[in-house]
Amino acid sequence: MKAPRAGWAVAAGMVLLAVGCGETAAGPGTGGSSGGGDEPAGEWRPVADSPLTPREAPLAVAVGERILVIGGSDGPPCPPNADCVAPPAPLRDGAAYDPATDEWTPIATAPAPVGGGVDTSVVVGDTVYVLTTIFNQEGTTTRTFQSYDAAADGWAELTPPPGSEWVSLTAVSDRVVAYRGSHEDYTGGSLEPLDPLPADLVHDPATDTWSELPVDPLGPSYDRRLVGFGDGAVLLASDLVPNPGLDPPVVHAATLDLATGRWTELPDGDLVSGYGFRRVGTMLVSALEESSDGGETNNWGRDIPYGGLLDPATGTWSTLPERAHRDPLDGFMIPLGDLSGERTIVSGAWVLDVPTLTWGRVPELPVDEHLQGQSAAFADTAEGGVVLLWGGSAWPRDTMAGGEPAAGGEPVADGELIADGWIWNVAS
Repeated sequence: MKAPRAGWAVAAGMVLLAVGCGETAAGPGTGGSSGGGDEPAGEWRPVADSPLTPREAPLAVAVGERILVIGGSDGPPCPPNADCVAPPAPLRDGAAYDPATDEWTPIATAPAPVGGGVDTSVVVGDTVYVLTTIFNQEGTTTRTFQSYDAAADGWAELTPPPGSEWVSLTAVSDRVVAYRGSHEDYTGGSLEPLDPLPADLVHDPATDTWSELPVDPLGPSYDRRLVGFGDGAVLLASDLVPNPGLDPPVVHAATLDLATGRWTELPDGDLVSGYGFRRVGTMLVSALEESSDGGETNNWGRDIPYGGLLDPATGTWSTLPERAHRDPLDGFMIPLGDLSGERTIVSGAWVLDVPTLTWGRVPELPVDEHLQGQSAAFADTAEGGVVLLWGGSAWPRDTMAGGEPAAGGEPVADGELIADGWIWNVAS
């Protein structure tokens, strides 16, 4: 079996919480000021009614202390675990939510559809940049690149990054960067490196043009993660080698000074994926659960975790504090990846307060239905960190895909798009 390649699952819009071969659970739980490690930290509260119609997978992003909810799909919801045709083009309207007042304000309508996705939006100051890929019914794709100025409540249509490849966005200093999550060539059934390796690109807002970043020193890689940090960025990636590999695919790291274009390599981390890393204050943190031993074919002889911490200033790696093992579906399921703020990262059923390195439990949502297609965002406010969860579709708990009868022989009920939202104040 192959060693896990986490970015594949994330790029497909799945949550990577426990993937791969030879996995083991995390260690025993510990207490903590953000929830005692076992008891939920606070509770979810319903928010005021939104001016938006019910929908799935809108873009949700924090700008300052407000959270924007834009676009998404109002097409028929796809049953859990089913394969469905491509949804209609995303919507264009949006609204801003203020957690301090529990109020919504409609915002200007975007000139092109806006979809939510993994790392397809980034915030620079008061401006949100969003890259939307629309999967057309005939199997083709259309990409748009737009910016929304939250201070002026105005949109602009921009030039998408060249090429048809799937790319992620990140903010490096005051620029938007589009980068590949993997250098794998998926054509012809081969996973050899692309030749030549595609360049990562930086956007110039003054001219609306893209240019190439300096070539990084890590070479052909997968599970690439580029995180803006200060005046530059940190790149985390694993060697692109034939799978299964004899050696564990530990994470390499390098920092980029955007002004000089100079890369500096950092020490390797004893982790098997860099894809889960987010900036939290002055640290880079991946809160992914589980570990891997490489599986049966080329067992590494030890368990190597997915998660950890990196101090980019010193190049020092450290391990996550221990926590109790729980089913990844237990607690708040983040549809589009982990959420992070200036001191907190929220991942699956857990929230980590990084300055104190203490775990808390994410509370259960107060709903009876199975929810999917929700969007979530984290905002740092004067009252502390808050998480907004909004929209999606609701299904009976016993719903099965493919038109099969639910438990008890009753026909499968249809899912219902919702415009409900909940907010959670993250304790610290």
